[in-house]
Amino acid sequence: MGCQPVYYKADAGRYFCREEFIKYFKRRVLKTIQKWKMFERDSKIAIAVSGGKDSMTLLHVLYEIEQKFPSELIIIHLDENIRGYSDVSRDIVRRASKELGLPLLEASYKELFGYSIDEVASIQRKERIYATCTFCGVWRRWGLNYLALKAGADRLATAHCLDDEAQTVILNILRGNFQNLLKMDPRPRKLAENVVPRVKPFREIPEREITLYAHLTGIEYNDVPCPYATEAMRWNIRIWLSEVEREHPGTLHNVLRFSERIAMKEQLFRKDVKINKCQICGFPAVGRICKAHQLKLYLDKLLKK
Repeated sequence: MGCQPVYYKADAGRYFCREEFIKYFKRRVLKTIQKWKMFERDSKIAIAVSGGKDSMTLLHVLYEIEQKFPSELIIIHLDENIRGYSDVSRDIVRRASKELGLPLLEASYKELFGYSIDEVASIQRKERIYATCTFCGVWRRWGLNYLALKAGADRLATAHCLDDEAQTVILNILRGNFQNLLKMDPRPRKLAENVVPRVKPFREIPEREITLYAHLTGIEYNDVPCPYATEAMRWNIRIWLSEVEREHPGTLHNVLRFSERIAMKEQLFRKDVKINKCQICGFPAVGRICKAHQLKLYLDKLLKK
């Protein structure tokens, strides 16, 4: 007697029962890690855990996979200081740290930049140039690298999934940002001093499959939606790509493969861009000041007005 199907994978044209899907999911993640040589056997891996379904699932899956290797895992968490949202995530991450027996490094936007995301939204209410999500995204990249360096990690693992990667490709195309397309190389690379190489073990996994895995295995995560998510252009692209993928299964993978082919040709297209050190934090910057601190200074000026 066959097992009860729990998932139909449209782009593969087959059904999965619970145990089949769980094995398939972990095998797919391991295959992605091996394909792009994301870790060394003894890597010290900082896992960026926000508390949402993607990052909590990544934490548990990497915890299982890395049991077979002499690697070291550290959880890093950034608090956005969003009322009714960030506090839920923070508690979930702390519980997971204790449950798995993994060290946890935390920081908040308020500590690092002097502003919470709620304050960013409030300050910009009258004179809005940037979406609230712009601050969160830039500060998150800076903050995760800061915590990964503080942890002494040689890899920074994020839970960006197939949907996220495809959205980023389309965003860069619509904004005419070809240089950012070149940066989407899935291989771990040290792009500059004081930058921990990033890896994305979920980059080939659709978001719906991560959600299903979390439900089937009982992983706790924050399902409260971020109140600012719909402000960003990414939200519109996310809705559109979801509809296209539903009508034409395999579209997301095609977009990902397109970005990989471009990234692998980086040497043909890359312009020599001088990398400076930010005069405020010492992290890499194209100009005198990195983007993270440019945004902070922008808020400082708004407050003075």
